[in-house]
Amino acid sequence: MQKGRNFEKQIEKVIEYIEKIGFHGHKNYPKRLQDGTYLEGESFDYEIFLPNRHDCFDAKQCKTDTWHILKKDIKQTNELKKCKNAGCKAYFLICFENKFVKMIDVDLVIGYLKENRKSIKMYGLPEWDLIEEVANEKN
Repeated sequence: MQKGRNFEKQIEKVIEYIEKIGFHGHKNYPKRLQDGTYLEGESFDYEIFLPNRHDCFDAKQCKTDTWHILKKDIKQTNELKKCKNAGCKAYFLICFENKFVKMIDVDLVIGYLKENRKSIKMYGLPEWDLIEEVANEKN
């Protein structure tokens, strides 16, 4: 099984729900070599379109309580910041310890990088429950 596939399946369930209620979400598929080397395309994983918001995010998994920011994550941060500048909700969606799903706003990541910090702990970060948020907006 591919690394992170269970987490992706959970995100796909959220997107299925969003599609079922009449909105849109999708996974971006960049072009890659057979070994997984990135060639071109979207540099973040998902987009979700709702009446009052457009979410752009990249999904990551960590086996511990800490996300270590890699060189490729910095490129993704730059691309997500462009989305936020355009009015989108832009963030990293991190599954810590294979069970705690947290959102890290792109501006928080930029703040860490400016302080020359290359890791973020999960504590104090908001949880991601888009289905609940959408249900609350509909009521």
